[in-house]
Amino acid sequence: MQPHQSDGVFEGSVPELYDRYLVPLIFESYADDLVRRLRLLDPGAVLEIAAGTGVVTRAMAAGLPETTTLTCSDLNQPMLDHAAKAGTARPVTFQQADVMRLPFADDSFDAVVCQFAVMFFPDQTGAYAEIRRVLRPGGTFLFNTWDKIEANEFADVVTHALGALFPTDPPLFLDRTPHGHHDPEPFRSRLAD
Repeated sequence: MQPHQSDGVFEGSVPELYDRYLVPLIFESYADDLVRRLRLLDPGAVLEIAAGTGVVTRAMAAGLPETTTLTCSDLNQPMLDHAAKAGTARPVTFQQADVMRLPFADDSFDAVVCQFAVMFFPDQTGAYAEIRRVLRPGGTFLFNTWDKIEANEFADVVTHALGALFPTDPPLFLDRTPHGHHDPEPFRSRLAD
């Protein structure tokens, strides 16, 4: 598989800093929520997409039955390397994968899980088709997204503070991308497609 041009973005100390500061501040409690939901499904095989530094991976390894096989994937190899190095409570398969071309056989997983990354898929409908392909009949795609930025105090405060520092060119990435996909209707439509 050829590396994606954005692979270099999260290298060097970025994975370690991401895991040390952003995971406890932003992502950990949501990882625990996803695992609680997964437990209700009692999956035999789970694929995690866009695993980053492995916060959901570690929560699944600790919170799902030992009989559940776990495959952790991410487009960015340095993030995946960090996730593997951080370790898990039990064996997990770590594999670089692009959601647009998943390197797994049809009908391989009972559940596919993705924490706060679907809004970054370059072609959501195409990505969902790939996810559906690797899901077994009756399988579940479990993902979460952020609500509108005003409902997330941390992101809203950061965006306003940066806007005050750069009034002629305010950085709107948080509002536009992570928090710009809060309406469930486009997701329903793309998933149905």
